[in-house]
Amino acid sequence: MRKYQRQAQSQPKHGPPSVSGASKAPIAPPTRRPDERGSGITKKSVKRPPPPAAPAPAAKVQQHIIPDSLHQLILDIFRDTFPQVDDFEAMKPALREIKDTLDQRDFQRAFATKEHKERYTIRWSPSHALAYSNILAWVAKEYSDNEWVKRFDAGGVEHNPSSVLCFGRGAAELVALITMLKNSHVNASGQPTRPQPANGHEIDGALGNLAISDQRPISEKAMLSVCLVDTTDWAEVVSKMHQSYITPRPLSKYASAKARLSNTAPLSPQALSWKFMQLDILDCGIEELGSMVGPDPTLITLFFTLNDMYLSSISKVSAFLRKITAAAPKGSLLLVVDKPGACVGATPTDNSTGTEERQYPIHLLMYRVLFPEEHQKTEKVKDKKEPAWEKLVEEDNCIFKLDKGLVFPGCLENIKFQMHLLQRL
Repeated sequence: MRKYQRQAQSQPKHGPPSVSGASKAPIAPPTRRPDERGSGITKKSVKRPPPPAAPAPAAKVQQHIIPDSLHQLILDIFRDTFPQVDDFEAMKPALREIKDTLDQRDFQRAFATKEHKERYTIRWSPSHALAYSNILAWVAKEYSDNEWVKRFDAGGVEHNPSSVLCFGRGAAELVALITMLKNSHVNASGQPTRPQPANGHEIDGALGNLAISDQRPISEKAMLSVCLVDTTDWAEVVSKMHQSYITPRPLSKYASAKARLSNTAPLSPQALSWKFMQLDILDCGIEELGSMVGPDPTLITLFFTLNDMYLSSISKVSAFLRKITAAAPKGSLLLVVDKPGACVGATPTDNSTGTEERQYPIHLLMYRVLFPEEHQKTEKVKDKKEPAWEKLVEEDNCIFKLDKGLVFPGCLENIKFQMHLLQRL
């Protein structure tokens, strides 16, 4: 038998053996692909997180002008007028219902009953009245050279009171104007009346003269004439608030005789006159609006009202602002206060394109109407008109912080707002 030759067949099948110390594990694949520069190959971009949004600017804190005592008086008057506020917890379910209805913009159902109006006034009007009074007092202090402010500081001119036209629900506006009046005019307060002698005869001498003069109110003519306008009838609520101001404050049954004799009404009945008009101002003609404004410089206020008006109809509000411009006499003031950042949507003219609704800040819509010369595209100087208004204040984000130590059984809150003050030229 031939000897079996194993040498040729014993050789490694794939070449010489590797070094005994080397690893026999498979080679790992590359962690990154080499750059490929060929045509049609794009390098993947690295997605980076977006930069953090810039923090919103802090709200400008409004300077306190009204003293704490007058602000506490506001809350006391609300409590005297609506004593049901003492059981505020029991009112919360009804208040939530009113708020939900207001969020749905169903004002007719939200204010359908007397109880709903009073509950709304108890919950939301006190905080707004505190803020409005401070804003009005600040305006009177900062713009004393304005024609309307001059008339107000003088207590009216030639027996004509300073006129104010308020578009809004009314109660907070009236209380704020009364507070502004009391802060500026000491003689706007009521006057105590001394009782007549028991025998019915007049007291002789200087004491008798003093008693007679005490019976005559200090303010013999109205200093402010206020017209309140809203689509809902707030006349009864406003009347109650005014009556509480011209009635001496209730005293404890343990009050001394001296305290009873010196007890005065917070406001003289002759210091302020008011009327309420229930109508939709957006449907008023220029003549009707002009009769509301009157011939003398007027303070026109839109307190948390303009945004609601714009949500109703942008075109009607634009027409309303043009009528205000035509009706307001020189020296009139237009004061707009609303929630900061308030915007309304404008539907595109061509809905077939599917373009989404755009949002416009309400103050830009307002300025576009009141200052059309700033938005004219033509460069011809002869086509541009002189402005009808002058901007005095343009604040986008303000806050009124409550006085420390105010006492009220209801809910109070700081009020954030934007403010725009314009003067008719």
